[in-house]
Amino acid sequence: MKKKIFALAIVILLAILALSRIETTEKYKVIDEKLGEVEMTLSKPIFARFYNKVTFTKDNLSKTKNFDGKYKLNIYKVDLGRVNDENKFDIAFGVYSIAPWHRTPSKRVFLYKVDNLDLKPKFRCSRLINPMYDFILFDIDGDGYDEVVSIEKYKGVYSIGIYKQYNMLIERIATKKINFRPTKLVKDKKLYIEGINIKREIKFSKEGIDLKWKKDY
Repeated sequence: MKKKIFALAIVILLAILALSRIETTEKYKVIDEKLGEVEMTLSKPIFARFYNKVTFTKDNLSKTKNFDGKYKLNIYKVDLGRVNDENKFDIAFGVYSIAPWHRTPSKRVFLYKVDNLDLKPKFRCSRLINPMYDFILFDIDGDGYDEVVSIEKYKGVYSIGIYKQYNMLIERIATKKINFRPTKLVKDKKLYIEGINIKREIKFSKEGIDLKWKKDY
């Protein structure tokens, strides 16, 4: 009986080890500064929370970047756009990591570009004005470039922040407190903030941020 239990334990252990080597992936079409459209693949072990392996592929060419050890990014979110005219295309990673000027692991937005299948950092934000809960890229002011729009939380109070990134700086241009608990930001031609049984469109003008009633469901 003991031998059977031992054998079963070995089989289960081997199965877990085999599963741990399986990778899950997410694929995106992005713009390389030199090569045009390329495929970006994020990979992680099946039981891992975060992505730390990024591969770029064009035809029969491929390059992989692994973020290991103290350089782990712990990518939990990806958004794509263009925040200014410094390059053709930006990749925004939501990461749970340290930053060059803030060594405590936190949720952050790191911006990258792709050049000849190499992932190159553009702007690694140490922190926003307040701790970040969620973010999205969206051209909310209609200038042709995306702003970084965030949900932030400070001392139990949630707010929306709108930021412009340029010249190695990130500047908040507007903020508004929220009187409900948000869950995420979503975009579908327009920008929305969602909470439990609530959805509001985020509007921006020279007067600031306005939340337009969309739908309660």
